[in-house]
Amino acid sequence: MALGKISGLLALALLVLLRVLVMARPGDAFKMEADNTSSHFPPLLDCGPASAAPSVAFRANVLSLLGALPSAAAARRTGFAATRSHGRGPDRAFARGLCFGTSGGGADCLACLSAAASDVAARCHGSRRGGTWRAGCFVSFADTNATSARERRFQDWFYDDGDDDGSSPTAALTSQCAGDRAAAECSRCLNESALVVPELKRRRQLSPIHGDSVVVVGYDCVLRVLLEPPEPLWEIILFDILFVIDVVFVVVIEVCGIMWCIRRAGQMNQNPA
Repeated sequence: MALGKISGLLALALLVLLRVLVMARPGDAFKMEADNTSSHFPPLLDCGPASAAPSVAFRANVLSLLGALPSAAAARRTGFAATRSHGRGPDRAFARGLCFGTSGGGADCLACLSAAASDVAARCHGSRRGGTWRAGCFVSFADTNATSARERRFQDWFYDDGDDDGSSPTAALTSQCAGDRAAAECSRCLNESALVVPELKRRRQLSPIHGDSVVVVGYDCVLRVLLEPPEPLWEIILFDILFVIDVVFVVVIEVCGIMWCIRRAGQMNQNPA
């Protein structure tokens, strides 16, 4: 009876162990560099020159636009909105917001844009132009709706987190342009962004340990570039099957060994010398 109970407990433990191992594939753990920093990651910030300090009225217009922008963009299927203040003259302000990926607006878009708007409002308060990029969105403000020469030259990047289930805002992203930019501006931005990753590789500034892709961002567009080609689905399935078979084989051998030892011990107790 005792031996039967022990065998049942061992079988239950085996099933639990197999369930855990199947759910956790190798490589799923979050990896970090030796200095305990995870990656080059947002928020990224760019503030224009502060040589011409913005007026109180301009600053008030910017804050008003940044406060209304997240809801306006999140309410649209495209996840993009461009707003402007009323009136004319040097106090007039413009703001733009864009959520990345194919999901468009929604709660995640609203949360990302709200955080980005707070970032650029707090940290670019002395500038007449500024922008910030987070993992899932972009927000900018300016005193004109046209992209300046300085902004056209601006490009930065961050690692994508590599989620394959579509939950990451950039997981499904290939390329995307701000909704108010002409086709020529969009094409120029994307072509220039495509040159960033090869240059980073040439300088050995990238490490696949952080993620399987890089997101290059600018004022007019965003581009996701794979660092390595994705594994074919058949290789992933085959690896999972072989991994489970290997684990099952090892555990079964160990369980059989334990049961044999228990049985031998029971026989020795029944037949004392």
